[in-house]
Amino acid sequence: MQKLIRWLKSTGRYLLPVIFVIVFLLNLSFGTVYVSPIRLFKLIGEETSERYLIFNLRLPRVLMATLTGIALSLVGNIFQAIMKNPLVDPYLIGTSAGASFGALLAIYFIVNSIAHVSIPTMSFIFALVASTLSIVLAKKGSVVPTVHLVLSGVLVSTLFSAGSMLLLNIANKTLVSGHVWLYGTFSGITFHDLIVPSISLGVLVLLSFALSTRLDVMTLGEKEAKSLGINVEALKWLFYLLGSFVTAAFVSKTGIIGFVGLIVPHMARIVAGPKHSKNLLATILIGGMLMSVCDTLARTLLNPVEIPVGIITALIGAPFMFFLLKFKNGSLK
Repeated sequence: MQKLIRWLKSTGRYLLPVIFVIVFLLNLSFGTVYVSPIRLFKLIGEETSERYLIFNLRLPRVLMATLTGIALSLVGNIFQAIMKNPLVDPYLIGTSAGASFGALLAIYFIVNSIAHVSIPTMSFIFALVASTLSIVLAKKGSVVPTVHLVLSGVLVSTLFSAGSMLLLNIANKTLVSGHVWLYGTFSGITFHDLIVPSISLGVLVLLSFALSTRLDVMTLGEKEAKSLGINVEALKWLFYLLGSFVTAAFVSKTGIIGFVGLIVPHMARIVAGPKHSKNLLATILIGGMLMSVCDTLARTLLNPVEIPVGIITALIGAPFMFFLLKFKNGSLK
């Protein structure tokens, strides 16, 4: 195992961009109808049903899966750094639980004619309410202690999760749709759905790389960061709010998808080391690949039945967490 880790650190990270491109093309190829990677390029200049399938149906879905994996993984990496907690993920402050609750409210109680607007809107509103509530409950004076945030996040997540389960039990209509939303799906994604999530993710990527050195210092602890002149509270608030916004933007389109934001940052640190200037890129590449592969498995394993992608990520994530606890002790290094 140690030999594998050493190989990944010395060689594997340089292969990630190539593997990323190959995986993306393969995910476009596989589905109800298989189209070879070579054939994909030939379809660009054609007007056929195959071209429509690939570029109008499958491409936006694969793009959304890839971007969602990148977003959740990147937010997880950043949250783990600013909270100095290796077991933190984007769901810590209740964002996904709030988004799910808002989506279910829209699914069950909003008129069908405006559902396409109400579901993402309600999801986003309640995601912001949940994350803001977590921070307000955790705030002590002008400071937001990490331990308090963890506890308030668990409390708020439990509250909104209970609300979601209550809705599932009292509202029988569109029950299947509600459950799929709870476990995540990329079905029905269009290019229009990519706009807001992509812009928000782009801002997060730029800021995370620009502040990567400060994230490195944050892993040493808040006192050390303050002694080096970093405005710790401003940095934490910046990434809390932006991370919550990005998570909500994606959850409002895809539903809840767990484990990715927790395990990918650890994979990235194994491959690229603890410095954020290096492992942020690894996080982006691994997160995008993992989520897109999970979605491909979700839509092909039991074809024509589609498995919620959150189930696939959980099946992959649980064994990895065992490895993490067994061999890495949950370390941020």
